[in-house]
Amino acid sequence: MKMSYRIDFKNEYTCTIIGLILNGILTVFKFLAGIFGHSQAMIADAMHSLSDGLATAITYIALKLAKKPEDKEHPYGHENIEVIVSWIVAVILLLTGIFLGYSAVRTIYHNQYTRPTMIALYAAIVSIIFKELLYRYTIHVGNILNSPALKANAYDHRSDAFSSAGALIGIFGAIYKWQFLDPLAGMIISIFIVKMGIDIIREGNKIIMDAMPSENFINDIKKIIETFPDVKQHSNLRIHPVGRHYIMDVSITVDKNLTVFEGHGIATALRESLINNKLQVKDIIVHIEPD
Repeated sequence: MKMSYRIDFKNEYTCTIIGLILNGILTVFKFLAGIFGHSQAMIADAMHSLSDGLATAITYIALKLAKKPEDKEHPYGHENIEVIVSWIVAVILLLTGIFLGYSAVRTIYHNQYTRPTMIALYAAIVSIIFKELLYRYTIHVGNILNSPALKANAYDHRSDAFSSAGALIGIFGAIYKWQFLDPLAGMIISIFIVKMGIDIIREGNKIIMDAMPSENFINDIKKIIETFPDVKQHSNLRIHPVGRHYIMDVSITVDKNLTVFEGHGIATALRESLINNKLQVKDIIVHIEPD
């Protein structure tokens, strides 16, 4: 009997492994193109891809560790390690952006311009296409799973696409004797990369500081609660982010003549409905109050 294997492309591990493999191939490809194409911009871009690959490898490890079950020291689980990893990715982006910016300024200051060949130009085009596709794929999976680590890794892919776009402009200009465009483009791209790193840190801080999710998410939760006819009203809805999930508590008012057993049944049904309808909800505590 033949066995069939299906690859789940919406799985976080599949997404990360694909990114890791493509990053490795692109890094080697761009290094060789930079050396044989005599392009300083392409070599710098290859270094950015190398840092991108490192970030992807860290993300894969974090996704594995985040799956560890709850224990005495971590009653809410280990999912916030994804936030820590998003910070690490952000620091890698910041350092990469600063390095690329410094290299560009140094090139301008010392007039160390080079005239690359078409090999480097083609490599930049290939890199932009693959990195943009990789960004769109990773951010899609990251949004489905609400994963901070995957989202941060996706933005790292896009920063690499921006870096390649800057290299493309610079290489094109250098080929046609506008050699100052090479370091100038690198400088502009480094600013975008640094900004991405700062944005990722801000998103991670929202989770650590227990910031409430979007209004749309909160309204969806309220609509589910309001579908229960036995719930007279609800209040004190609080949502605590833990990695990609949320732990919630809410107070509901029910008929005061109901038994404890009946009130418990309403709370249990509401809890199960919220968890089944919203994948991001990990658990919810329902407080019963008499009308």
